[in-house]
Amino acid sequence: MPVPAPVLTPPFNTVRLSHACLNVADLEASRHFYVDTLGLQVTDETAGHIYLRAMEERGHHCLILRKSGNPGTVEFLSFKVLSEEDLDRADAHFRSGGRSTEWVERAHQGRTLAIADNLGTPIEFYHQMDRLPWIHQQYALYRGVKPLRIDHCNLFSTDVDASAAFYSDFGFRVTEYTEDEDTGRLWAAWMHRKGGVHDIA
Repeated sequence: MPVPAPVLTPPFNTVRLSHACLNVADLEASRHFYVDTLGLQVTDETAGHIYLRAMEERGHHCLILRKSGNPGTVEFLSFKVLSEEDLDRADAHFRSGGRSTEWVERAHQGRTLAIADNLGTPIEFYHQMDRLPWIHQQYALYRGVKPLRIDHCNLFSTDVDASAAFYSDFGFRVTEYTEDEDTGRLWAAWMHRKGGVHDIA
């Protein structure tokens, strides 16, 4: 099957992948890994959440650790859109296609639209997030792997053609792909919004 044609005027403007919320069984053990080993910086903590950011990011967080009885799963992925109006356009786009939408409250960010993608992966869209001072030149904070920013995520799909079509429909573009030699169906696709190789794979 051919890869989806680029949608040059998408129904709303997605800027990039912003952050992910991971479900974990033990917040302290997870903190040790993500903070002491990887080198992410804690920006806030509650009884059930730890918020983290990487060294070159101004946004409040790129990763949320959430205490859960369902560890090892992703609670949601979140994408930043260009404007508040794009949130309303996104809501209208998904509802017009018969997809359920919900406005949800999230700490440290403004209005947030929640949906599920074509295979049920929870994804969210927002425009405004709390901004924090630069820390990339505070070298005493550097430890572990020292990630600079969130860049991309991998999504597992039982139907890559359908998933590529879903994300393409609101402006993601295929940069690379592999296909099954016998059927011609997609085996994997890399898609982007921010201009890099990919935001999602």
